[in-house]
Amino acid sequence: MITPTAKRETAVTGIVLRQKLGQPPAGPPQYSASPDLLLIGAADAFDPTVFTDPTGYDWYFFQAPVIGEPNYLYVRGINNNPAGIQKARIYLYFAQSDQILDPTKWQSTGFTVNGNAQSYQDVSAVAQWQYVATTTPFSWTPPTPSTSGASYYLIAWVDNSASPSPPTWPTTPFASMDALGAYIQQHGNMVMLDTLYRGGFVRQFPGQTIAAEGTGAQTSPDIIAFGAAAAQDVSALANQSDYDSGKLRQTLVIGQPNFLYLRALNTASGAGAARVYLFWATTGQISPTGFSGAGFTVAGVPQNWVDLTATAGGQVMVSTVPIVWNPPPPPTGQSYVLITYADASASPQPPDFAPFGYINPAGATQLLATHPQMSWLSTTASSPARPTASDVASITTPAAAHSYYVGVQLTNIPTDGELSVSIPGPDGANTVVATSMSIPASGALIAWPVQYPASFQTSVVWSYWQGATAPSGSFGISVKLLITG
Repeated sequence: MITPTAKRETAVTGIVLRQKLGQPPAGPPQYSASPDLLLIGAADAFDPTVFTDPTGYDWYFFQAPVIGEPNYLYVRGINNNPAGIQKARIYLYFAQSDQILDPTKWQSTGFTVNGNAQSYQDVSAVAQWQYVATTTPFSWTPPTPSTSGASYYLIAWVDNSASPSPPTWPTTPFASMDALGAYIQQHGNMVMLDTLYRGGFVRQFPGQTIAAEGTGAQTSPDIIAFGAAAAQDVSALANQSDYDSGKLRQTLVIGQPNFLYLRALNTASGAGAARVYLFWATTGQISPTGFSGAGFTVAGVPQNWVDLTATAGGQVMVSTVPIVWNPPPPPTGQSYVLITYADASASPQPPDFAPFGYINPAGATQLLATHPQMSWLSTTASSPARPTASDVASITTPAAAHSYYVGVQLTNIPTDGELSVSIPGPDGANTVVATSMSIPASGALIAWPVQYPASFQTSVVWSYWQGATAPSGSFGISVKLLITG
């Protein structure tokens, strides 16, 4: 089946491989993240047809290669030739990360096709804007790097001529990665892929590194279900010791607001940022099109994502203001799964799971295994007594830093009840976590001194359990934010 797509401008006429996702329109220079080199890993793709699905074309499919073992590798592209019929030959190379600047070290050995040593394949199209992909995967067995800590880059060259031939690479090393990037930019028929994921990395299992093959395990230690009380000091979750521990926090309190923190490792070489989206599904509806972002709030506003930032490579990033979710009871015999998708691009967009609606749970597991941008966590349920009432109220401070009292105002609330309040702050000293409080007076103002920066956004999350005496008359609980200095 030939599927058309919107026209994409490019300097190359014929079958085109993208140098970066979203090309064009123009974005920041990024010449080591081609989405058209599809490194699947040691297990073949669950469905290669999704590579050329119109929506699947806008997804990355790659993971770190398994060293010393055959890895499946596909290449895809799009035909922009107005004449329609087009044939092209795609050549593959690889290089160690510490040798990538020296083209004389780029290697074409180690690739096979159908068991035969071969580093190229032909692809063909019969219509303009037709998506194409290698129907038979390359097999690539990367050797153990000769330098400790080195990884690999993949390079592809597409030749649309009637008599294709391998490229002639420069014989002198590039001065820097920027110089190599400029060379790639000047050659529209060349693409490159850093086989290690660079961005906000949310692990699929404890101990996973960006050099480890994904498994699709539902054991992410970076999706943190903290329960019905906020974390007193979020910075503790960004400590290297907590990150390395791989501790799973996976218990949801059913029927109460839960605090969910998202954590990622900045695997870029310098400062970095990522938007991490959160979804939920039940174990009875695990297909990606069943992933839902509904019901989540951030700072009291409906939102299923947080922005994470790092000032240097290797930093652990964590959401200061959490996502809050009040999960209803799941269907009988089922539980919840939490799913994340990280987008480290300059213009992050929520994922479109439409291409994967037909896959079963095993296929969903393989989908996540081949996407270092994704992770998930199976949860367990705790079902204590549900509160009589609860609420999540948004607060936003003025455009100047101040000292405040923040809390709740009670109106005709009987004193034999119980109250819990959580107010995530910018740091541990200004975060309020008060659980199982006795009610001092039916009309009490319960407030805490805090200092908030300018335009700080958070929420006051409270839950009230009625005692033997039911509230009567005009009663309620409201949020108060009072400037004190």
